[in-house]
Formats: sequence, structure tokens, C-alpha cells
Amino acid sequence: MNISRKTRLVQSASIAAIALFSSVPAFAQAADQSAADEASAPGEIIVTAQRRSENVLKVPVSVTVVGSEQLIQRGANDLTAVTKLAPSLQVAQDNTFSVRGVGTATFSNTVEASVSQVIDDVVLGNREYAANAFYDVARVEVLNGPQGLLFGKNASAGLVNITTNKPKLGELSFTADGELVQRARPGDDGTGYQIRSTVNAPLGDKAALRLNAIYSDQDPITVPKVNPAVRNDLGLENLGLRAKLLFEPTDNLSVYVIGDYNRQRGITGRYDITFRQFGPGSQYPARGLVAGTDNLNFAAEAPNFRDSDTGGLQANINLRLGNGMELSSITAWKQAKVDFQFDSDQTPFNFFSFNGANQKYDQYSQELRLALPSGNALSGQFGLYYYRSVGNSSGYRGGNNGVPDFVAVGFPFCIGATVTQGPPPACGVNNRSFLGQDFQYRLQNDSYAAFGQLGYQLTDTLKLTAGARLTYEKAQINLRENFGNYFVTLGVKKNVTDQSTDATDLSYKLGFDWQATPDLMVYGFYGEGFKGPGFSNTAPAPNADLAVRPEISRGGELGIKGKALDGALTFSVSGFYTKFYDLQVQAFVQALRTFVLGNAATATTKGIDFSFQARPFEGLTLSGSASYADATFDDYPGAQCYPTQTTGGCKADINSSLPGFVGTFNAKGYQLPLSSKFTATLGAEYAAPISEGLEAQFGVGYYHRSPQSAGIGAPFTIPTWDTIDLRAGVKADNWTISLFCKNCTNEIRPISVGSDGGDANPVGVAPPVLTLNQRFSFESVRTVGVRAGINF
Repeated sequence: MNISRKTRLVQSASIAAIALFSSVPAFAQAADQSAADEASAPGEIIVTAQRRSENVLKVPVSVTVVGSEQLIQRGANDLTAVTKLAPSLQVAQDNTFSVRGVGTATFSNTVEASVSQVIDDVVLGNREYAANAFYDVARVEVLNGPQGLLFGKNASAGLVNITTNKPKLGELSFTADGELVQRARPGDDGTGYQIRSTVNAPLGDKAALRLNAIYSDQDPITVPKVNPAVRNDLGLENLGLRAKLLFEPTDNLSVYVIGDYNRQRGITGRYDITFRQFGPGSQYPARGLVAGTDNLNFAAEAPNFRDSDTGGLQANINLRLGNGMELSSITAWKQAKVDFQFDSDQTPFNFFSFNGANQKYDQYSQELRLALPSGNALSGQFGLYYYRSVGNSSGYRGGNNGVPDFVAVGFPFCIGATVTQGPPPACGVNNRSFLGQDFQYRLQNDSYAAFGQLGYQLTDTLKLTAGARLTYEKAQINLRENFGNYFVTLGVKKNVTDQSTDATDLSYKLGFDWQATPDLMVYGFYGEGFKGPGFSNTAPAPNADLAVRPEISRGGELGIKGKALDGALTFSVSGFYTKFYDLQVQAFVQALRTFVLGNAATATTKGIDFSFQARPFEGLTLSGSASYADATFDDYPGAQCYPTQTTGGCKADINSSLPGFVGTFNAKGYQLPLSSKFTATLGAEYAAPISEGLEAQFGVGYYHRSPQSAGIGAPFTIPTWDTIDLRAGVKADNWTISLFCKNCTNEIRPISVGSDGGDANPVGVAPPVLTLNQRFSFESVRTVGVRAGINF
């Protein structure tokens, strides 16, 4: 791309935007739905939160809906950006998400997420899919609380349900949109662009084809201070292609086939790591490195790249039976291939310069579902589900811990040899690095389930619901680790593990919904959620049991949904309480100098969700939502001490590699990682006619997040975040253009904060040092730009 030309263009757009915003007396947040979901009143939003199309005000579950128009207007181009529109949803590193303060924060793919992701009715078991950009999305539904009963598997904390637009029979159309942006960075600002397009074409009267494409190229968020002669894919290039075929040979039969391919190159948004804080005694300041909460500079001498290819095929077949029932079959295959390497220490020195892996993942799923007629007193659905995933991964992590290369490589194996530049000639075995870890594993997961949910209309206004899901899951792992030579091995040396684990669970849900008035519904339910077992991909000891036990959630929700003022105001309020047993967590074990997966004992999240939308007069839409979630550990006796921690019996003055080091404590009462107690968003959208077929649009959005826990302990807290988004544009019948800024005041916040492994584990007898690093996303800094679209 021509950076200088792009920069001039975006700067011009920025100046114009600022001038336009300064003259606008009122703004509004986008609150539109997709074309399929539009209605004359704000409450008429159709969702599939219970695997069937329903008005969101009639669905007895807490759900936040973001429509296609709102996604485009707010520049929510991926799932990370949706977190600023759905307060209960939070994001951390490596596409890990939480809902109501509960998620699975891990670097490993050997356990699945507590927040499940579903696209077009298919559960995606690998978080790599969450990195893909949005294109031709009809809506995003964030379902709060356990949702695994009807949606596939492993949604013990919540679920993100993404629906793309189906082909439209008998319609020939073309749509496209693009944006050009500039992001605040030290020195030269970063730039980027994105182009999306869709073609819908009829294939006779009974079939239609829909083709989607996206291409984007973004500069990195962080700025390198050195440019070594190695591969450095510091930006992010994204290509996505999707083809969808809808065939309806009769009024009762529908065949919907989807194929997609997504290609990403670059580390931005995943591995934008800088130093946040140097602890007393840190080895880094003497080497000229800097740290800070707004630090967007790094220095690296090793390669940085990430190559990701995902895609798959699926077929959704629906048959309406003569008795009003509907039979559905969903068959899917998904695949992900990832090859990455990044300089973990982010310094121009070889402390821990290599962190890479080659991963391949395949999943196959088959679901059969029978839905009863919805107009009768008895309604509901039954189904069978099968899922298999196979993951293969091999990788290496390591470095020379700041020791000169000629000492670190070879020397420890050549007893009595003279140290010279390069390995001593007589050395028969060399180290790969001073410290390191290598691994290779194959993980297979099989899941079988039978499920059903029935609703009975007891009276004209009261409906009772009961559902259950019987699940059997089996996981198998074959792991080889640390067969390389290192002076310091991270983990267990030359360890081979071949293990399996399984679990059977009966999860359930009991609830009611009462239509107190035609415009007000009261609902409540109590149930259990289930997340299957997995494994740690690092052994804590030779021949150790690597199994991670299933995660169980039990709790309830009580809520109210309704509308008032002749539909000009809609609202939803819900209170929730959920307790988690054997919560699956990741911890850094200082004695092993690496991360290990395991189970916390119990944790609880409790709080309130609230949302509203109002149209006080024509052209103005106000909206807002908030989530208060108190998510804490009830008991976690095996929590890992962080460097310098003195509470809970941890010893800050003893090196973690020496005898007597106390590495664990009970984290009872600590806030869960990925949780924030209070998050809220407010917005307004105003549209004013200019002439026939032409209108001006203005929007403002405000986002607030209270301090977020990025780990266990106060040092890993991300401060309060308040951002403002602005937008102004013109819309015609078949084109639109707007100027915008996101995070206009440039309130820089990371998406995660962690302990630096080099200072946490110094070589020798020096005590550990708490040095913090941080990661950023595109939402972390100010973005200004111009966006345009056409349709015909």
C-alpha cells in the first residue's frame, strides 16, 4: 500500500470530521437491525436465541442484539469490537472472551472456551475462528449465562451467536462498503483500509447464490524501534471469501449450503506486546528499554509472523412435515491451520525470543433437530448431536535469557572446555537455547448428546418450560515434550504422555415466562451448564495426570422485558446468580517457568443486566445497556503466586527454582480474570432529511468499563476505561458516506496485562521481579477515518 498517500487522505478526512462534529448539536447511536429484522417499532427485533425465530421481547433469556447496520455504522469489524456494544462481553489475549465476568483465559487449545461461538448454527470449537473479520453479517447475539442446552456444546458461561445473511430468492443485487482509517501511534500514525462486497443472484425461481468477499490491510498498533533482517509481519492482512447457495425445491424443503475461506497474515491484534511496568531490580532498564501504561513501542530481534487459514463447508437442511413439525439437519466440517512465531520478550536481546507453533485443527459435527409446532399449547424441540475435533500441534519456546550466544549454546555440555566464540570444537551436543520448551501433541475430542426442551402454555399468559441435555464426552491426548537440549528446561524433561478422560453429564433448565400485560413479560429459570474435560499441554511433573476436569455451572436468572409509550420505549432488566464448579483456569507456575492448565474449586458471578431503546420523536433513537457482574473465586487453594507476592503465604524473597519456594495460595475472594464489575454503553442516533431520498446522519456512542482484572491479583488490573465514538454522514437510497472517530480522546488501554517471564525467573539466586507486559487491540487507540457504501 502507498502509506504516505493514504496518510494524507485520512488526515484530510480527520480534519473534515472534526469540523463537522463541532457544528452538530445532537448525535445518535446506531440502533438499526439488518434488513431481515427491520420493523416500524424498536421492539420488533427477531433473534434465534432459542434455535427458532422469535421476537427478542418474547425470549425468556438475557440477550444483547447488534444488527448489521449498527455493526457497520459503529465500525465493529470483528468480535473484539462487539465488546463495546455488548457490555457483558469482554475480551483478552488470543481471542479469549468472557460473559458476566467468566471465561477461559488460556494460551492453549487443549480446552475449549466457556463462551462458545456459533456461526450459522454451527459451534466453532477452536478460538482461531473468532479472529476472522465480519462480512455480510445479519446480526450478532450475545446470550448471557449458560446456553449449552440448545447450542451444541461447552457454553457454560455464555454464547455468541452470529448469523450471516441468507441468499434471497428472485433478487439480483450488489452491495459494497469500504473504509480508510488512521490510528494514533508514536511518530507516524498507522493506517489501514478495508473493502467488503456481496453479490446476490437468482438461479431460477427456486434457488439463489450469494457471494461475499472481504480484503483489509492494517498497519501494526505498536511501533518497532529496531528492524532486524528477519521476517516481520507486524501488520494484519485479511482475505475472506464465502459462497452460499439456497435451494427451495418445494414450500416445505430448504437446502442451504455454505463454504468459506479466511486467510490472515500478520500479528497485529494478537501479539502487540510492550512493557507496562519494570519492577525494582529489573534487568531491562540497564539495556535501554522503556515501559509505561501508554507504551506502544517495542524492540525485537527475532521473527514475528502469524499465518492463519480457516474455512469449511456446511449444509443446513430443513423439512416442514405435514403435521406442522420441522425436521432440521446441520452437517459441518471446519478446519484451521496456524503457523506463528513471535518474539516473546519484545527486546533487541535474546531473553525469550522464540515462541512459535504449527497447528492444524479439524472438526466435524452433525445435528438433527425436530421442532414442534409453535402455535399449540405444547411447543418445543428435540435433537441429537455429534461432534469430533482433532488437533495437532508442535512448537518451541525459548531463548538465551540475556546470556551471550557463545556461552548459552553448547557450553553446558562441554565440561572443562574453554569458552570461545562459537561452540567448542569437541562439543558433541549443543543446546538449542539456554532455556526452552518444545512440545508435540495430538488431541481428539468426541462429544455425543441428546437434548430436548418443552414449553407448555398453562394459561393464556403463563408458560412453563423444561429442558435437559445428556452429554457424553471423551478426550484423548498424546504428548511429547522437551526432547530438545536446554540448560534450563521449562517443564518436565523428555516426557511422554498418552492419556484419555471422559465425562457424562445431565444438564437441565426449568423456567417460566408470564405475560403480565400485552406489553410486559416476566421470566425466570434455574439450570445447569456443562463444559467438557480437556488437558493441560504441559506436565507439572513426570507421569502426571494432565486431565482438566469438566466445568459445571448452576444458577438462575429473573428478568423483565417490555415496551411502553406505544412501542417508542423498549427495555430489559435481569438479575442473575451462577456458581461455577471446577472452573478451568490457566496459571503461570514459576517453579516450571511455564503455564499449566487446571481447575479452580468454585467461583460465583452475580449481578444485573439492563438495556433500553427509545425513539422520543421521529429521527432520534436513544439506546443504552449496562452490566454489573460481581465475579469472584469462592475457593481456589491452588492459585499460583505472582512474583513478589507476600499475601496468602507466598514468599517474595526466594527464587522460584530454589527449595522452599511457596508457589500457591488460596485466591478466595479475588476477582476472576477477564472480569469487570460494571460496564455500560450509551448512544444516540439522529437522522434528518435533506431532500427527497437524502438524509443526514449523526451518531455518538459512549462506553464505560470499570477496572478489569486481567489476572489474579492487583498488579494485573487494567484501569477504568471511558471512550467516545462520533460519526456524521449522508445517506441516499443507494449510497452512503460518513466520517467517524472511535475512542476519539485516545484513551489507551491494553486488552491484557501479564507477568514478564524473564524477570519472574532470573537465573541464579536473584529473587523474582514483577515486571509487567501488555497487549493491545485495534480498539485500544484512537481511530479516525472515512467510510462509504453502495447498493443496487
